[in-house]
Amino acid sequence: MTTEFVLPHADLLQARNTVFLSGPFGAGKTTGALARIRWLLGQERIRGDHILVLTPQRSLARPYLDALTGPDAPPGPPVRVTTFAGLARNAVALYWPLIAGPAGFADPSREPTFLDLETAQYHMQGFVDAAFQQGEFDAIRVAPGRVVSQVLDNLNKAALHDFSIDEAYRRLELSAPQGPQLTARLNVLRAAQRISHAYRQLCLEQSLVDFSLWVSLFNRHVLTNEWSRTHLFRSHRHLIMDNAEEDTFAAHSLVEAWLPHLESALVIADDDAGYRVFLGAAPDDVARLADACQHRLRLEESHVTPPAFQEMARRVQRALRPVGRRTDGGSGTEDGRQRTEDDETAGATGPERLSVAGASPSRTIPLHHHESRFYPQMLDWAAGEIRRLVQDEGVSPGAIVVLAPFISDALRFSLQTRLGELGVPSTTHRPSRALRAEPAARALLTLAALAHPDWQIVPPLSDVIMTLGLSIRDLDPVRAHLLGQAAYRVSGPQAGQLQSFTGLRLPVQQRVTFRLGERYDRLRTWLEDYRAETEFTTLDQFFARLFGEVLSQPGFGFHADVDAARTARQLTDSARRFRWAVEDVTAASEPDARRRGQTQIGKAYVALVESGALGAFYAPGWQEADDAVLIAPAYTYLMRNRPVDIQFWLDIGATGWWERLFQPLTHPYVLSNAWPANAIWTDYDEYTHRQDTLRRLVVGLARRARREIYLGLSDYGESGMEQRGPLLALLNRVLSQ
Repeated sequence: MTTEFVLPHADLLQARNTVFLSGPFGAGKTTGALARIRWLLGQERIRGDHILVLTPQRSLARPYLDALTGPDAPPGPPVRVTTFAGLARNAVALYWPLIAGPAGFADPSREPTFLDLETAQYHMQGFVDAAFQQGEFDAIRVAPGRVVSQVLDNLNKAALHDFSIDEAYRRLELSAPQGPQLTARLNVLRAAQRISHAYRQLCLEQSLVDFSLWVSLFNRHVLTNEWSRTHLFRSHRHLIMDNAEEDTFAAHSLVEAWLPHLESALVIADDDAGYRVFLGAAPDDVARLADACQHRLRLEESHVTPPAFQEMARRVQRALRPVGRRTDGGSGTEDGRQRTEDDETAGATGPERLSVAGASPSRTIPLHHHESRFYPQMLDWAAGEIRRLVQDEGVSPGAIVVLAPFISDALRFSLQTRLGELGVPSTTHRPSRALRAEPAARALLTLAALAHPDWQIVPPLSDVIMTLGLSIRDLDPVRAHLLGQAAYRVSGPQAGQLQSFTGLRLPVQQRVTFRLGERYDRLRTWLEDYRAETEFTTLDQFFARLFGEVLSQPGFGFHADVDAARTARQLTDSARRFRWAVEDVTAASEPDARRRGQTQIGKAYVALVESGALGAFYAPGWQEADDAVLIAPAYTYLMRNRPVDIQFWLDIGATGWWERLFQPLTHPYVLSNAWPANAIWTDYDEYTHRQDTLRRLVVGLARRARREIYLGLSDYGESGMEQRGPLLALLNRVLSQ
């Protein structure tokens, strides 16, 4: 919709007061916040650094950064735009001499080393590997890398909700499923609890500060020390908190304590959001911020969502009414169910077939559906429709998103290949994937192993074949396989080395073609020249050089691949942060010792990534692509907080739209102040939370569609199993109203 926006409630938004502002997506709340900032900057004795803007994650701060840092930015010191995590980290670094001793660090005079997600996984990996060798995690079928990430997640959520480690695991024990495996599951949780304590002790001994520890230090020391708390609260006089429903209990507690000391504050919340619950968001906790503000304002009308999709959102709300929250150990009613009439069928998983055209009310909602028997047929349909929209109807590729509950490697490759053949640019974003899951990252890691024989890492033949196919443009999988088998050995005196193309048999050269062979030799020669260099290069510098000097050049695979370039940059930045966090600065004055240390750091980083470590938050990955179709998980798209003209929902029969990920060592709802401390997690609790999650998801997607939604249904899913999930049942129910 293109309507001129008029700032509502200007008399309250442009005043020195505390206001809680809520409304649906697209109602103009952030626009009102920017207007308030400009008004404040126009007042006497208010500078930009007097104003603080808090968002749940850096990507959601983009509207503020664009408006306040561009050529039209107000003069003077800039407005501070950050997150609760960034604010807490800076405060811990600033007040470190004041809090290090009382916090229990072994050497309070030692500078802290702040860890990101990747380096935290590195320091915990040893504890988890030792536990696996002792068989302590045999009761669950989970890879060591996932155990590391879930134990860290428990520490993070405990800190955000001000739980001790022991209290967090007491809650988790009450969430363990009942049955014959209960004892084994409890033993696994106790092993994770022991690892958590050992890891925390390591941090205190070596002055390592990860996310959970700096949040705990901020809450329990910075905010409880009268001097540091007063200094912090006087650092800013005006506050804007946007997307408060996506922020954490700790962030809400900080703002609630800060409000009486501020000259003005604006707290903004979206209706029916809260998509970051699995990351610690506390959407139900926003109510206490509303109570703490002087005024409550609500914007009812969305300037983005057309009436048809607003109607769709209302129907979803009626079909999946939120259930009451438990406040004690019981379930709230005699039968423990708190049901509404609609709850009986909204999540049904029986046989369903989408009947969009079957009911006349659905004709007011621009939904288009296609039912395929097999999964590849659904992808063919989606690619064909996108081509038609882009090339026949003139829709910009950047105005189209393709969504699924999860984006597997097979789905991404298949869909991007189809779109590429049709001449439609596309990009993907999967922030929760392990670093090694990206093909471009695997290629860079393989080339790094080939370039560093002192690591004594011999990549498998399959990785080398994949790397050649990605690195050399126009080298198809068949010829990449032929070239890899002929030019690479995994054993013998030449193990881990690439042979010259001219040394291969003539039939192989002819089948690969001399044009591609010349590109292969350029890559191989670059690696040989690198190995012969006498000046040492760190791993992050190696990645940067390899990308800039070879892979990004014409004729090579990364030259016109935006996703590969983004992955290369992310891997380079990740290796650099890892080096900074773990390198031994005391050996810097000894060249030989420094080189040995850097060699070990590079090898350790590769081992960490190969173990399946998750990547830390990478802000450039959240930036909008240059006019390309976005392929992303549904929740990733929602957290981008932007509308599009066309949405494609693929595989709407899959249960992944409704189910939580299998995480036996953590639990996003139990590790929350909203959950009663002594309550047992039951099947009904799981059901009601899944229903609520589905409601928020569908409403959020509907409110971010400006023109049309295309629904793709496959009788047999990606794994070949027949599926008729709750989303399909919900859509049938909504469209029949």
